[in-house]
Amino acid sequence: MKPIEKAGLLAHAKTRPFGRRVEMARQLLSDFLDRTERPYVAFSGGKDSTALLGLVSDVARHIDVVWSDDEWHLPETLDYIDRVDGLIRVAGQTRHTDWFTSWEKDRPAGAEWVDADADGALITWARNNGYDGAAIGIRADENAYRRIHIRTYGPLFRAETRQVWQVYPLASWSVRDVWAFILSRGLDYNRAYDRLAEIGVPLDQRRVGPFACETALGYGQLAVLKAGWPDLYERFAAAYPQARCFT
Repeated sequence: MKPIEKAGLLAHAKTRPFGRRVEMARQLLSDFLDRTERPYVAFSGGKDSTALLGLVSDVARHIDVVWSDDEWHLPETLDYIDRVDGLIRVAGQTRHTDWFTSWEKDRPAGAEWVDADADGALITWARNNGYDGAAIGIRADENAYRRIHIRTYGPLFRAETRQVWQVYPLASWSVRDVWAFILSRGLDYNRAYDRLAEIGVPLDQRRVGPFACETALGYGQLAVLKAGWPDLYERFAAAYPQARCFT
């Protein structure tokens, strides 16, 4: 991250609107914890779940951190995941596009395997292991689907079909809020974001998620992968030639 960009975000962290959003997020987490006995944090290794993990530490209660392994990751993501204490790794066959489903050929070592169902692998695993709540770092300004979802259900609700409470403490946050929180708190984060800054990706377009996520493909995710991590891109494209259609 460039010094001028970092300075602007640290200045943003001192504003009153930012402070109010942080306090609102902490209150949402507190209300969520009052309603749950065994919650978990859904952790992706991205900026939003990093900020969420920092907020969780503010409420002074241990919550399990669960990472759903999608098979193909940036090297910085794997390094960051290794630095998260007590992280629980779960894997299953998650479909991202019509040409890519994770772990179709073999199962990962060191992960708890679950068979995916209509609810998704992570939710299945969570229910089977007695979790009754999920803290998730999604934001309303990410895309139209999430805006509608949050508007419909609110940032804290009981998902009856899944039998869990769900909370979105960052629902009203912007990308600037997320980075202001991370930087002002001195939180460790996925250094792939620094590489994205180096190759000129704008702040609001820096993503480190699955390579073949259908929504991310529309934002040029694979073109960014090719520019920033060309060797990794070539390995992925050799395994899935359809990827070249997006670069």
